[in-house]
Amino acid sequence: MKKYILIATLLFGCFLRATSQVVPSIVTDSINLFTAIKTVEHLKDNAKVDMLNSIAARTTFILSHETRLAIGYKYATEALQEAKQLNYKAGIARALLTLSATSFYPSMNMPGDTALKHGYFLKAFEIAQEINNHELLGWCYYGISGMPSYTKNNTNIIITYYNKAIDNFLIAKDTLFAAQVTAELGYTYSVMGDYEHAFDYARKSLDLAKKSGTDFSLSWKQYNVQAALSDIAGLYTTAGDYETAMNYILENERYGKENKSGWENFDRDIANLYCSMGRYDSAMAIANRIDDFVPIGIFPGKSALLGEIYLNGTKEYDKAIKEFTRVRDTVLLHLSDTVYSTAQWLIKIGRAYDGKKNYTTALRFMQDGLKLLEEKNNRPLMMDGYKAISTVYHHLGRNAEAYDYLLKQNAIKDSIQSKQFLLRIYNSKKEAEDAMKESRIGLLNKDNKIKEQQLKQQATVKNFLIAVFIAFVFIGVFVYRNLRLKRKNEMMRRERAEDELKVHQLENEKKQSELKQQAAELEMQALRAQMNPHFIFNCLSSINKFILKNETEAASDYLTRFSRLIRMVLINSQKSLITLEDELEMLRLYLDMERLRFKNSFEYNILFKNTVDAGAIYLPPLLLQPFCENAIWHGLMHKEGQGVLDIAMMMEDNILNCTITDNGVGRKRAAELNSKSAEKEKSLGLKITAGRLKLLNRNNGAQTSYTIEDLYDEKGNAAGTKAIVQIKYKNSVEEYISN
Repeated sequence: MKKYILIATLLFGCFLRATSQVVPSIVTDSINLFTAIKTVEHLKDNAKVDMLNSIAARTTFILSHETRLAIGYKYATEALQEAKQLNYKAGIARALLTLSATSFYPSMNMPGDTALKHGYFLKAFEIAQEINNHELLGWCYYGISGMPSYTKNNTNIIITYYNKAIDNFLIAKDTLFAAQVTAELGYTYSVMGDYEHAFDYARKSLDLAKKSGTDFSLSWKQYNVQAALSDIAGLYTTAGDYETAMNYILENERYGKENKSGWENFDRDIANLYCSMGRYDSAMAIANRIDDFVPIGIFPGKSALLGEIYLNGTKEYDKAIKEFTRVRDTVLLHLSDTVYSTAQWLIKIGRAYDGKKNYTTALRFMQDGLKLLEEKNNRPLMMDGYKAISTVYHHLGRNAEAYDYLLKQNAIKDSIQSKQFLLRIYNSKKEAEDAMKESRIGLLNKDNKIKEQQLKQQATVKNFLIAVFIAFVFIGVFVYRNLRLKRKNEMMRRERAEDELKVHQLENEKKQSELKQQAAELEMQALRAQMNPHFIFNCLSSINKFILKNETEAASDYLTRFSRLIRMVLINSQKSLITLEDELEMLRLYLDMERLRFKNSFEYNILFKNTVDAGAIYLPPLLLQPFCENAIWHGLMHKEGQGVLDIAMMMEDNILNCTITDNGVGRKRAAELNSKSAEKEKSLGLKITAGRLKLLNRNNGAQTSYTIEDLYDEKGNAAGTKAIVQIKYKNSVEEYISN
């Protein structure tokens, strides 16, 4: 009896130190564990080994305090001895796995320190494969996933072992630990930036956790449910759906309070969500009422939250550095993984020094943090780090290095920000809300049954007068509710009629809008159709001149270039938008043809004055060619000596500025010369382009325009023309269509 009292006192004492309040689930787990300890002496053979292993697993896995791990080590050692005497292989393997787990706590100063060296884990894995025990195989594959000596930190290998662990746990019908491993697999995908898979596994983990039993641990079941809800909230925050993220945080809070689970992170989660939304005043109000605590994993405590507010909200950089340094130093005492314990805080400290314009110190902190992140390939944090260090290099005037890191950031950004993920996560909102509603209904039904039973028990002690009084009260409530329901039904009928009228009006407006859009698109197609014959006519005229002059080689070369160009024109003219890269390729072909025709009497240059991603910018096809054609035919064609055509691209405030400059004779002289020739048709392309731009601006709210200026030298003589085309470009064809 003294032995049981001593163990019970030790377990409850450890529980009290592990949490600020004894919650019902922890009490339940403690009672079950104490009952198992009391029962084990009455069991024999395999049943006794199984119970000893169950006690060892609960004290080792559920309770992380090292004193309780010592208890687990004691029972696992006893289970191993009993199982070896019985030659009970499953019991041997279970005991070896528990002993192997104690090797991760060398400060316990027990033989378990060398469990891995003695081959405990490998022997357990060998037995599990021999007897094909799916529960043991699940534990073994889960253990392998966390061993760098097996995985070499290869994410694909880790994912493979996680999936094997999940499959074996599900075959063994152990949904509790299937939920646990599924959650860890989802987090692994999140670190990779694969948010689609992360979201799928987070929802799967929530479903498994809710279905899991409580035989092993009620508190661990509740923890898995709440951890999954927290993960899903984080993914919705990543997707920018803050409303749904808040709903999941509140659902998590409701679940924790109803089950008295002891989960105390709700204020922190809400404050961090406000930071993501840019509502730093609201975040500060919550932070002031949070008790500071040691961060767990990568989740920050009060200091990290204050640091975020000081850094991005109030711009108090000295305070931010103080808080982030405190977090970094604190977590280093509790975590062994330097990536998650220091890397992100080093980056944040660097950003604060950047805000203070202490760029050298900022660069040093950021480089240290990035080195750690790149070792573990944490892609979301790497993306933030590349962006931050690019900004510092820019402030230092080292723009080449700033550009390199900006390219690295964009490469990761393009790979992890999947539009398909955003679409899927928004489509899943309704499913998640329905699931929450069903959960609430189930809990309400449960509460109603409990209350009904209590009322029945109380009814036996009520006297006749109280019963009559209650009857009158119920009658009054019934009459009042009937009157209220009638009024409510009348109001609902009126609101329904008004809603139906509004729906009809919206449908009519939508139909009219669609008809206008169709008419505008047909008009735009007509203008593009005019552009093609005009362009082809000019090209064929040039080929005809070569033929008439009997310049066969030039005609052949010109015809070859023309065939390539006409193919691109015919393909791209069917599209509403093409990339700037395709537009420039067509433009180069055209300019090469004109140079060949005019016997290289002019040269052209296409320049980018700053960073322009030609593959990510969309604009209408053949938009720039008419301006170049106008410069050649009206300016450079009549110039004596070498002509120059410069085409410069520059990004400024999400507007693509294209400047087309020639050193020709100028518009006034060109008009005089053209009036004496048959070249008046050449201005047709520019007129069509003006119509296209006008229609484009009207239909899509774009801000595309052009101006043409005359250039003069120091003596006031005509020195050419400059056409400036400003294009409010689109990042994608989908964006254009949505407008």
